[in-house]
Amino acid sequence: MTNLRFWVLVLVFTSFAIGLASGAGVAMLLQRPAPDAGPFADYERRLVERFQLPPERARLLHVILASYNQEIEEIKDRHMADYTSAMEPELMKKGREYRDLILNRVIPHSQRPELEQLALGAIPTDPRH
Repeated sequence: MTNLRFWVLVLVFTSFAIGLASGAGVAMLLQRPAPDAGPFADYERRLVERFQLPPERARLLHVILASYNQEIEEIKDRHMADYTSAMEPELMKKGREYRDLILNRVIPHSQRPELEQLALGAIPTDPRH
């Protein structure tokens, strides 16, 4: 069996078989939806297992749940902006109250102008400057 052609053919077929097996393995990995992605991961996993969903339906479920999560986040962001702007006057009032407490009870009277300058951003906050 010293025929060179024989060994070349064995090498070719072996390489082909390894490549085929590797390709099939990679394809299987790419077809699976990400198991621990997003807040619905456990729900998604349970549905896939419970209803024994084939890969194409599992991918569709993953896309649907990802879209649902994205829309929930958009709604939260919209309402958070409304919520934040609605509480802004109250936050400003509280900020002034606490600034006055610090000014009148913590900072010595002689250093109040410096605090005022800090509040306006007129001087650096790092005392080494």
